[in-house]
Amino acid sequence: MENPKFRIYPSIGIARLGNGPAEKDQVIFSPEIPWANLFETENEYLTDKGEIKKQAQRFYIYQCDETGNPIKKIEEKEYDIEWTAEVANKKPFWYNFNNSLDLSIQLENHQNLSPNFYDERIAPAISTTYRNPNVLNEGLRKSGGENFRKELVNSPPPVTVSSSSTRKEICGMFPYPHSPKADGAKISKIAAKLKKSSVNVKLGTVEYDEGTLIFYGADGTSASLNPSDLNTDFADNSNWYDDICDGIITAKITHKTTKESYYLTDAKSAAWIATTPPDYAPQIQPLSNLFDLIVGAADETFTPELSLVFPLLYRLYRMQWVNASDFLAPSFRETIDQLYAQNKFHCIYSNSPECKAVREEIFNLFRNPIYNYNNEPVIPSNQKTDLTQLGTETEPLKYPSYPGDGINYPGSPAQWFAIPPFLYEQLKQWKDGNFTTPPDFNFKDMDEMGCFYQRQFLEAAEDSAKSALLMTRAVLETLYGGGFHPGVELTWPMRHNQMYGENRPVYEFVNEDKGYNYGFYGLWEVRINAASPERKKEIFYNDFGFEMVAYDIQESLDPSNPKHWLWEATPGDLTKWMGIPWQSDAGSCQTVFIDMQYPVPAWWAANLPVTILTAESLKKVRDQSLIPETRRYIYANRLPWLHSADTGFVGYHAEAGYQNGLIAMVYKWKSVGMVTGRRSGVSPELEIPDIVYVAYDGKGGIH
Repeated sequence: MENPKFRIYPSIGIARLGNGPAEKDQVIFSPEIPWANLFETENEYLTDKGEIKKQAQRFYIYQCDETGNPIKKIEEKEYDIEWTAEVANKKPFWYNFNNSLDLSIQLENHQNLSPNFYDERIAPAISTTYRNPNVLNEGLRKSGGENFRKELVNSPPPVTVSSSSTRKEICGMFPYPHSPKADGAKISKIAAKLKKSSVNVKLGTVEYDEGTLIFYGADGTSASLNPSDLNTDFADNSNWYDDICDGIITAKITHKTTKESYYLTDAKSAAWIATTPPDYAPQIQPLSNLFDLIVGAADETFTPELSLVFPLLYRLYRMQWVNASDFLAPSFRETIDQLYAQNKFHCIYSNSPECKAVREEIFNLFRNPIYNYNNEPVIPSNQKTDLTQLGTETEPLKYPSYPGDGINYPGSPAQWFAIPPFLYEQLKQWKDGNFTTPPDFNFKDMDEMGCFYQRQFLEAAEDSAKSALLMTRAVLETLYGGGFHPGVELTWPMRHNQMYGENRPVYEFVNEDKGYNYGFYGLWEVRINAASPERKKEIFYNDFGFEMVAYDIQESLDPSNPKHWLWEATPGDLTKWMGIPWQSDAGSCQTVFIDMQYPVPAWWAANLPVTILTAESLKKVRDQSLIPETRRYIYANRLPWLHSADTGFVGYHAEAGYQNGLIAMVYKWKSVGMVTGRRSGVSPELEIPDIVYVAYDGKGGIH
């Protein structure tokens, strides 16, 4: 295939839901430079009315060189540009989520999953059946039978905007009408059976803005067709719909002078958009993110260097702002603070022999992703029995103290999340001292070092060719890369290279500074393996029948197998695996109680905080009428993130109050706090950081 002359960037975009208006001066935009927002203290994530701002995604078109690599943005004054978005929501049509179905498939040299998942069956995949099972595909029972399940896919027609028609809403319906009436209109047979009409479900808004496209996510609406049907499961609730979606972004550009037109509609030139729940802590990055998994899926090799390891360590360190278990002890924050106290922080970035023992000690704190049967503490089952837990752990809990893909199996080492194998290998190289740093490296703490590495991304973004690839990376770094049960935004198919039509490094290094190269795993061209329009017509409503099993996934990996359609993306295919409604999935996973209090494990705190420093607490910390010791106590006191929403307790699909929390989250999601950076405003003697990350909600906060 000929290399594209033009491409859309970012190649994968994310628009997050919010109940604020879809207006460009009332939203925040997806990041375009990695790390750029980490230390900002003037962010406002709520509108003046206290609504959660939508996170909008802006798309650009870049001219490319003869190899298909981006050079520069095209401008509206040179080209007439038409943008088209085609999205869908397939969640009600797809299957229930039990666990990740790739946990029982055989993979060769996979850098994101341990071979022990297959070889030793440490957390076997669990087969699954349809959501909304009473809606039938009659074609499974008789030849030529009608597939009523098509109505479960909210698939509005594509919408197009340009300079002459600048703004359109993406108006879907659920159930989606397919059956023609005598007057030419269409109705839903499902809705008619329920003696109801289909519900209008807006999936987003698109806007043409000076040659770019802005995609606004929807309003976070979820409901059941039958009001008496409560959302009592974390991921699978029949009769429910929500306004999450994903799909393809295409464009037609015409040169104003030559009148030559180019169609950016194929997998190599088009982009993909997915809408997701809000990121309630936009400046806190997931420990393992989706960019990591995409790099791991490509199975490249890397020359060891510190920039491959420090981001991982820094992300874990910053989790203290959203999770008490990462703030107290044992925690990586405590590990680093001990280095400060011992004047050994330089051992993080020095490969001198005197630092070898420090690096080895830190390395040994991390869980080995091979899962070689370390017997760590057990996460209890959600199955209620009269039998007490028998068996004791023989190994201390490793980093990170987060549940993993094998949560369904008490005693499995995969109950606990481990960083992907390729990241662990680079951590091992760091432990062994296989890295170099400039001789003038001299940092007093993690944040000063973080500022240095942030600068590398900011400088790289000044290069117009790199800026396009940085956009994609900046988006991907905000998305969780595990554990997947099912996850926050997207889930386990994203860790497989079959998901991508293109996945290759373009630049080995992000930036060069004073003679040293800073790789950060490089800058990549990443494209979803989008089905062609012709192929989309063939496979859009494909599924595996009444049951989906791990062997279906195993067979689908073979490009010659008829089931390979699973990896040819059509609108709705990235988000169909996620929980419905999204609020139950997002709010259900908080703390997980085990037979110890330090630490208390937690799920996806970087995007869905667990314990936070409140705005009211910061106000007290600043109160000079209180004695310093009291102000320090208040600073150290973290409250449950969901305390302000009255959702009750929600945790690992087991504990008391869980279902009440699921139900309440559908309505209360817009009331919980957004975590953002603020100046602490206190004297250094209090030993409180200059920048703190504080949760505030629509009831008022510190600005």
